[in-house]
Amino acid sequence: AHLRETVDWLLDALGQGRQAEALAGATPFLRLLGTVFGGAMLAKGALASLGDNTPAGARRVHLARYFAAAHLGEAASLKAQVLQASAVVLAYDPAA
Repeated sequence: AHLRETVDWLLDALGQGRQAEALAGATPFLRLLGTVFGGAMLAKGALASLGDNTPAGARRVHLARYFAAAHLGEAASLKAQVLQASAVVLAYDPAA
């Protein structure tokens, strides 16, 4: 949900000509994208390994569980960074 909402916000900002606002959150957006897609790929691998009673299958499941517990919680924070970064970046006055 966080990734979808963030993509919708970025597309809306770009569609309204607010390019600077959208680009201000580019770095946390890329981190969000990598985190969510990384978790999805690890989950896919873990699901494929559920019937596999080998050590490699167990490692895949364990790795996906670790990643979900340790990293997927960052998605909400990264979404907030994308949505709020523009206010801080665009308020900066280099001449001040």
